[in-house]
Amino acid sequence: MCSTLCASFSRAAVAGENQFDVSITLFSTMAAINAAGFDAEINSQANYPIRNQIREELSKRNIPSLNELKAFYQQHRKGTDTATLSQYISFALLAQAPPEFKLEDGELPPDVKELYGFSDLLSRFYREANIEDLWRRSQPAFTAAVQRYQEPVINAILEANGYLRNPTNGDTARRFQIYMSLLASPNQVQVRNYKGNYFVVVTPSHEPLVDEVRSAYLSYLLDPLSLRFSKTIDTKKELQRFAEEAPALEETYKNDYSLLVTKCLIRAIESRLMHDAPKRQAYVDESMREGFILTAAFADLLPYYEKQPGAMRLYYPDLINAIDVNKERNRLKNIQFVQSVPQKLIEVPASVQQQGQAQRTLESAESMYDQHDYSSAKTLFQKALEQTENSSMHAEAYYGLARVAIQQHNGDQAASFFQKVVELKPDGQILAWTHVYLGRLAMIHDDAQTATSHFKTALSIDGASAKAKEAAQSDLQKLSGDQQQ
Repeated sequence: MCSTLCASFSRAAVAGENQFDVSITLFSTMAAINAAGFDAEINSQANYPIRNQIREELSKRNIPSLNELKAFYQQHRKGTDTATLSQYISFALLAQAPPEFKLEDGELPPDVKELYGFSDLLSRFYREANIEDLWRRSQPAFTAAVQRYQEPVINAILEANGYLRNPTNGDTARRFQIYMSLLASPNQVQVRNYKGNYFVVVTPSHEPLVDEVRSAYLSYLLDPLSLRFSKTIDTKKELQRFAEEAPALEETYKNDYSLLVTKCLIRAIESRLMHDAPKRQAYVDESMREGFILTAAFADLLPYYEKQPGAMRLYYPDLINAIDVNKERNRLKNIQFVQSVPQKLIEVPASVQQQGQAQRTLESAESMYDQHDYSSAKTLFQKALEQTENSSMHAEAYYGLARVAIQQHNGDQAASFFQKVVELKPDGQILAWTHVYLGRLAMIHDDAQTATSHFKTALSIDGASAKAKEAAQSDLQKLSGDQQQ
């Protein structure tokens, strides 16, 4: 997805963990919707000249697919320009590189699924409009924009790492990736969390919107802690009812307490990083009135964290345990919640929020499963089924329920859940393991023929992990040996 212009962070403290990059897939997608009629903030002084230059260049070219592209764009417009832009950003983050722009089979966010057929249309537009030529000629503008953002973003990331005492080598299993887009409407910071990987798309602005980028980075670092210590967080859950009464608070935070706790902690950390004491208190007060009900509690407690030597990932449960529920209940009784807040720069469609809630529930369920808390895992997997209609996520949930059933010695129920997984056609990795498990269940019932069939199916699945194939091959050999005896 990335071009040869790959402006990685220049300091060793963040090297390997974060990148500030540009994307030809994102560029092509934005060029297409601009040509199709996306005019949001086209006259804003914050735009780089390159946006109008690309639009003018495209208007001079003979593009046979343009009328079809315009019709597609009109059919998929949303209620606001930001929501319209948002779905195409989601598409660009998940689509493969040109010229095909293919989407991976299996799970896709709802807003991307709604753009069915756009990959083929964009592929034709890319070739007919010679987007590769425009991309190559645009590199000086992107280089200048990235250089302008790079230093303040590096400083914000380093500041967050320093405060949380985060190891500089990062989490190799997850990504935090920033992309610059000069063809989108200005003053946007759009954030996506796809299976723990964070993607931030920034657009032109008079001043770099580094606070929003830092907030996204703090979410990237703190989200795993809220999942790991979910039981500790639940001991303070009676305070959630106050958040539910806050008119201006987004439903996402009202419905997901761990997400609310993380956001409150981020707000408190942001206040601690402010150098002006009155401004710091005003920010905490504002956050409380908006419904981020634990911001003041965290702001009071963070000085104790700052005085001890441990990293936040180690101190986190102590921080949560230190919240005095009675004290916060009394504090919240005196809070006058605001009815509304100014429109945020980050706007995520409801469908994406729903997808995020289900994904977080699945992650929490997997965490409970790993901790051998099978009862809690079962409840969360069932909850995920109710939170989304996405078939791939349903497959993940049933796959989790099936494994829980095995741990609870209910083989018949496990087999039934695994069959549902097969019917939902999940990605290759889950499907392969499902057939491995079904094969093992068949072995328990001395059904060698069925077991053999499942193991061979697992070996033939594209996208199956090496471990799944190794398990299938091992079980197949064991089965063959048993039959020869």
